[in-house]
Amino acid sequence: MAPAPTDPPAKGPSGSRAIALDRLRGIALVGMLVHHLTDWTTGDARAVLPGWHRFALTDAAAVVFFVAAGASMALLVASRRRRGMPRWRVGVQVGRRYGTLVPVGVALGWSLWRSPGMFGVLEALGVTVLLGAAVTAVVPRRALPVTAVALLALGAWSEQAVDGRQDWMSREVVGGKFPVVTYLGFVVVGVAAVRAGWHTDRRRVAGAAVLGLVATAALSARGMDPERYPGDARFVVPGLALTAVAAALAQARWPRALAGVDRVLRRAATHTLGVFVAHYVLYGLLRRAGLLGQVPPALAVPLAVAFTVVACLAAPRLPQLPWSPRTGWRRPRGPLSGTSGRPGTTMWPRPTPAPAAPRPSPAAATPDGRAAAPGGDGRAAAVAPPTTEAPGRQPPP
Repeated sequence: MAPAPTDPPAKGPSGSRAIALDRLRGIALVGMLVHHLTDWTTGDARAVLPGWHRFALTDAAAVVFFVAAGASMALLVASRRRRGMPRWRVGVQVGRRYGTLVPVGVALGWSLWRSPGMFGVLEALGVTVLLGAAVTAVVPRRALPVTAVALLALGAWSEQAVDGRQDWMSREVVGGKFPVVTYLGFVVVGVAAVRAGWHTDRRRVAGAAVLGLVATAALSARGMDPERYPGDARFVVPGLALTAVAAALAQARWPRALAGVDRVLRRAATHTLGVFVAHYVLYGLLRRAGLLGQVPPALAVPLAVAFTVVACLAAPRLPQLPWSPRTGWRRPRGPLSGTSGRPGTTMWPRPTPAPAAPRPSPAAATPDGRAAAPGGDGRAAAVAPPTTEAPGRQPPP
């Protein structure tokens, strides 16, 4: 798992941005865990969890994840470009961070006895973020919102166009569980929010949440209740509405009574890949034990909530892997306490020994015997003690 950074500063735009984004990912992580665990143990989470018949509230976790991934990618690119990093190196970092999710997802799927050709969430996340980076590299900033809407509309149309086809591209990529065009639209929504500055504007986010909820109610009034599949307006509108609600909650000031919950949620959000893999290990154990779909809902939901709490508490304390898509290979620790000094970590520098005072030469001596300054003006040179100040921890992009 990727190493957990310390809590970002509570003040300042960058700290507030990091806190809100971590909270948003944490909310999505909790929703995903509760939904999956309830679905595996009962057989149908939508019949147990709050929501509509074909759309539980936790179904919005998928939309939140992809919108947050687009926002994170946009912030990563912007921060690297501000540091003067060339575009090709930024592209390499984006490819490493998100492109490696594809082979990880394939390997995880094969180990869980699913179809080798299944296009799962990790594969969809890696592909859509890479495509989103390519789209946002050529589309002007002001055109990104229109591009996102166009992709979401194109996704709904493409799913209907391939309905009934049995080839792999139609069945898994275009019209599968994670249709790539629709979820690319969600990624571009996150990018557009960052590029326009909406991700830090509480009023805009709150307004988007209200507007989305009103639109969802209007669709329901017309007989179009929210529905996860297919990914048309019945999924896109409530999914984005609940994403805006989650983003508004993430941006709000949390009371001190929830400080502990907030800290656990944000730290767990930096380990989403590790938690994701761990909860699928639990799926494998449930399958081997023959418990899939065999647990009563009255017991399944408390167990799902309990596992979610344990996973969030344990994630930052598990041993760190030597490599992660987020930070790459870990560098060896130095001789003192600290790490490699990469952004987001702290390395205490070795204390610098004080330079030895130069011996005064006879030519530089003053008539009264005192050593003169190198300039020869008769004043003694003051040697300032060396200072060693540890670099401050930078919040993640």
